[in-house]
This record gives sequence, C-alpha cells and structure tokens, in this order.
Amino acid sequence: MRKAKDNKRKDPVYGPASGGAQVPNPWRTTLGAVIGMIVAIIIVGIVGLWLNSNITRAADEALTYDVELEDHGDDMRVAVLEVRHHQRNLYFGESPTRAGTANFENAFLLLEEEVNEYDELEVREDNLTKPEEFREMSETYYDEYRPAIGEFERTGDRSAWDEANDIGLARLDQMQEMAGDIDDVGEELSEVSLTRVNDVSRTGSVVLAIVIAGLVVAGGILAYSTIRVVNELRRLNVEQELAARKLAEASKAKTDFLADVSHELRTPLTVMRGNAEIGMHFETDSSQKEMLAEILSESDKMTKMVEDLLFLARSDSSSLPLDRGAVSVAAFLSTIAERADTLARERGSELKTNLSAQGIVDLDHARFEQAVMILVDNAAKYAGQRDPVSLSASISGGTLVVEVADKGPGIPERDLAHIFERFYRVDKTRSRKLGGSGLGLPIAKTIIEAHGGSIEAKSKPGEGTNMSIKLPVPEKEYLVAKDKTPPSKTRA
Repeated sequence: MRKAKDNKRKDPVYGPASGGAQVPNPWRTTLGAVIGMIVAIIIVGIVGLWLNSNITRAADEALTYDVELEDHGDDMRVAVLEVRHHQRNLYFGESPTRAGTANFENAFLLLEEEVNEYDELEVREDNLTKPEEFREMSETYYDEYRPAIGEFERTGDRSAWDEANDIGLARLDQMQEMAGDIDDVGEELSEVSLTRVNDVSRTGSVVLAIVIAGLVVAGGILAYSTIRVVNELRRLNVEQELAARKLAEASKAKTDFLADVSHELRTPLTVMRGNAEIGMHFETDSSQKEMLAEILSESDKMTKMVEDLLFLARSDSSSLPLDRGAVSVAAFLSTIAERADTLARERGSELKTNLSAQGIVDLDHARFEQAVMILVDNAAKYAGQRDPVSLSASISGGTLVVEVADKGPGIPERDLAHIFERFYRVDKTRSRKLGGSGLGLPIAKTIIEAHGGSIEAKSKPGEGTNMSIKLPVPEKEYLVAKDKTPPSKTRA
C-alpha cells in the first residue's frame, strides 16, 4: 500500500479536459518557456552584437582602405592623363607658351598631391607600386622634361625637343599603367570586401531569422502554458468555491446542531434541577441530601455550559446582537469591580483595582461586563489564595484598556496561542476540577471583537498571566471627566 501511495504521488498532473491523457505540469512548462525566451533574447543580443561588429568591421575595411585604394589609383591615373594632355599641347604648338607651361606646372603639382595622398594610405600589398617609387618616377619625368622646354625655347632644336617629348610620354605611359594597376587592385579588394559585407549581412539575416523563429516557438509555448495555467487556476478557483460552500454548509450544520442540542438539553436539566430541589426540601437523610446537592451543582454547571454553547452558536450563525448605549466609564467600572471582588472572594482570592479610566463610551453594558467577569473568574481560579488578582482600566490615545492580571502558574508558550479556541484547556485535569469547560475565553473574545476591539494574553510559566482588553473609543464618544481620578483601592 505504501509503494502504491508513493507512486501515485509521483504521477504527472492530469488536466480536467485531457481525457486522462498524460500532460506536462503547466507550471513547469511555463517556467521552461520563460527561461527559453530569456535565453533566446540573450542569444539574439549576443548574435546581433557579433553580426553588427562583423558588418561594421567589413564595411570599415572596405571604406577606409579598399575603396580609398581604388580612388587613389583612379585619381593618379587622371592626374597622369592631365599632365600628358598639357605636354601634348606644349609639343604640338609652334613653341611652348607661358600659359601652356603654367598649365603643365599646375597639372604636375596636382599629380604630386595625389602621390602624397597615396603615400598616406600605407599600402599593404607587395605587388603594388609603392608611393616612393611612384614619386621617384614622377620626379625623374619632371627633372628631364621641364629643362627640355626651356632648352627648346632657347635653341629651337627640334630633334632634341622630339626626343624629350618621346621620353616624357613613355614615362607618363608607365606611370599611367602603374596607376591603373593600383586602381584595378583597389577595385578587386573593394569587390571582395563588399562581397564579404553582403555575406555577413546574409548570414546575420539567416541567424536572426532562426533566432526569431525560436522566439516565436518559445512565445507559442509560453502562450499555451499561460492558457493552461489560467485554466488550472479557474479549475482550482471553482474547486475552492465548492469547498468553501461545503465548509460553510458544514459550519452551519454544526451551529444548528449545537443550538438544537442546547435547546433540547435545557428542558431535562431544568426538570432535573427542580426535582433535586424538591428532594432536598423533603429529604432528611444526610447522605441522600449530599447526593441531591451534588446533582444540583452538576446541573448548574451543565446549564452554564448549555448557555455558553447557545451563545457561541448564535454568534456563529449571525453577528452578535449588541444593546449598545452611552455608558459612564467610572460608574460602570465601579460596578464591575464590586462584582469582581465578590467573585474573587468566592474563589478564595482578593481583588486589587486601579481604575483610572473616566468619560463616556458606547458599548453593551451587560455583554462587556460578562467578558470582564470571565477574565476575573479565570484569573481567580488559578491564582487561588496565594496572590491577589488585579483589575486596572485606563483610556489612552482613544483606546479603553482593561487589564486583568494574576500571579498564578502561568501558561506555557506553546499553549498561549490556543487559549481562545473553544474547549481548549491548558491543564485539562485542573480545569475540570475547577469547573472549567474551555468556553469562557472564546466567549469573551467573541464579545470584545463584536465591539470592534481586541483581547490578548501575555504569560510566562511561574510568573502569572496578564489578559488585556483594548476597545477603540472615537474621540467624539468620550469626554474626560473634570474631577480627580479616584485613588487605587484594595478589597480583601
């Protein structure tokens, strides 16, 4: 049986609409989906950063070096062609003019600027013409051709002029070829870089699509799990409402039962008491009279218990009806003190009072007195003849505080939280001996809470018990008396 019970405990959860099919626990599924989405979001972030870094790096390489290499090659080729154009103008003219020479000089300065910019690029390819090589060739060209212009202007030697132009054009063709190679390599590198950028972007799109698809799946699982959880909560709510309804019905049945039983017990108890009283009146045998007296005592206890059960049953079935009215605190507490003193004397104890509360409060005189007398009776029973019972009252901060304390055996901490429960007795043997039924404190608690107040107990074994009643008193409902507070007094 034990194994079967343990196995049943480990069975998976079955949903109400699953038809007995095994389904996963919705809470675990939801938690797994949430964790999956968090992990997926983290992956998306990491992948996105990685792809963005790759794309940025590839784009930077393409723009900062490859494309610029292509641009510099093309710009130098254009500059060489410009120098070539002005050299041809000088050659085919009748003689070099000052304007033509100036244009040639400007074109060559532009070529030198392009070579300087090419030098700043820091070429990495070994098969390309280095900037210093290109600069050396351009300077050689200029150093050879520029003097030939002046020599031709001075001497008019056509053959030397033709030879200088042929050499110059040959050098320009070589520089143009070198610039073209730079342009071609830059173009190839740019195409490779742009292809890599496209590849990285395409790969990133695929990865992001996969991750997004994973997010969609995780979101679907989460939505499904959420629906499952909501349905489970609805089912539990329905079950809870049904259980609460059954509990209320059971509580009502118990209350009705207690009320019915209490009513039924009152009649035979009354008859028993009446017959015992008649028997005591006519009986002369002392032993018989003692038996009848014991019957009277026990019937009184039973009658008191029946009254207490009726009180609690009525308070359970509806709110406790209170006959509230304006009560003078000083006079009210004085009356309670007199009755409490009589009750303490009956228990073999004495009562000390310290009643400083004054003014007017709104409460049910009889019920509130009943609650205080229950506390005094309870304290006197356990204090006995060893120590007195104290009754004190004060109003502070809009709260009426009534305290009953004794120096009895006290209440263990484990029992202190249960003393206001019905039929609960700390020392069952002693409680029965003293006539306790375990209903007094619950009745006092019911009365005080019906007034909107609270009751609490503080106790330590061997040091006694302190019971305090706290009743909120709105400022408009009490007036502090002008006369002096009556001094504390002791009745013994």
